Amino acid sequence: MLNNEILIRQEQQLRFLSFKNAEALAFARAVEDVIALKNLKPVAVRVVFDDVTILDYRTTGRTSSGWLTRKVHTVLESEHSSLYTFFHSQETPFSQWKDSDEYAICGGGFPLYVNNTLRGVFAVSGLDHEEDHLLLVTALEKVLEQSQKKTSF
Repeated sequence: MLNNEILIRQEQQLRFLSFKNAEALAFARAVEDVIALKNLKPVAVRVVFDDVTILDYRTTGRTSSGWLTRKVHTVLESEHSSLYTFFHSQETPFSQWKDSDEYAICGGGFPLYVNNTLRGVFAVSGLDHEEDHLLLVTALEKVLEQSQKKTSF
């Protein structure tokens, strides 16, 4: 079960030393792989890097999702995963975001840190919000694992 301690650890561990658009594409492919493996419903995927949407993708059977924009905004403002804001939704400023159309106090948005600097967001939408988070984290782990294999040669 997810809790605050696990979320903080994920946010600290799932960081990049460098990031290129190819990692965003690898992330979308990893999402597809996890969906196929676990037979999950279709999702929408977005990666924002340096204020530019570098990937906006829908798996087969998924239409657009307004939740992606809200999740991106939540992560950029909080500097944490959107699920973190869910667990802290009684605290300011997150408590003020609950009824806003600009924020998503739910899972599915994750900070893209490069060298400990927030540079963007990974977002997934289409499943239960905790499943969105788990899908996202699993895909990120795969991308980072592959990235580390490339740099070890």
